[in-house]
Amino acid sequence: MSQSSNASRNSPLDAIRGRLIVSCQASEGDPLDDLNTLTRIATSVLRGGAGGLRAEGVPRIAAFRTITELPIIGIIKTYDANGDVYITPDFRSAKAISNAGADIIALDCTARRLTAVEPWPELILRIHTELNRPVVADIATLEDALAAERAGADAVATTLYGYTAETANLRTLSWPLIESIIAGLTIPVLVEGHITDPREARRAFDLGATAVVVGSAITRPETIAARFAKVARDCQNIDLAQPKTQSV
Repeated sequence: MSQSSNASRNSPLDAIRGRLIVSCQASEGDPLDDLNTLTRIATSVLRGGAGGLRAEGVPRIAAFRTITELPIIGIIKTYDANGDVYITPDFRSAKAISNAGADIIALDCTARRLTAVEPWPELILRIHTELNRPVVADIATLEDALAAERAGADAVATTLYGYTAETANLRTLSWPLIESIIAGLTIPVLVEGHITDPREARRAFDLGATAVVVGSAITRPETIAARFAKVARDCQNIDLAQPKTQSV
């Protein structure tokens, strides 16, 4: 591929440098799992200053494409028999979201996918040569990130930290992981997953992140409400535990 083609391919990544990307998704059965609703949410976060979107599935990517020219990171989620999630597992999925309007294709580039029918190193090459799209490697560990860079990924994202066997049930940011990835790679690093506060986004940028991707903390009222409700319950428990003083 020519140098000019590489420059064209990577221009969406240049466009999100230093920006907030908002992931506008809803799980099946979620009250927000409605195309019109998600499109309105996407419109709202763009008005709030988002520099791009992350979206799942052809209908949503196509709908978001009609409301913005800013970069869209596209994915298709699939699940195995155990309920484990995989991100854009084959070339057919990558081509579908590219055709729908995704500027950047995100792939599951964890070690568990190396034995898949279409291993992700092969997918990266096909996406580059046949679709001329940049690839963001969704990873869970430093080893994943280094392997993705060697295979030609254009960027990595910490999306799958907490969702693989070796990182299962970890639901807070790992700053040592983020620091090691930023220090160890030469390609852009997107910090994604478990960000709940703007101060965490600021810290990620200060460490050298290219962009920060935030989802539930912005777009999921159920998750946001649950955090506040927990505070209320915790305070109530504290109040109940306090000894009552006699009135005078």
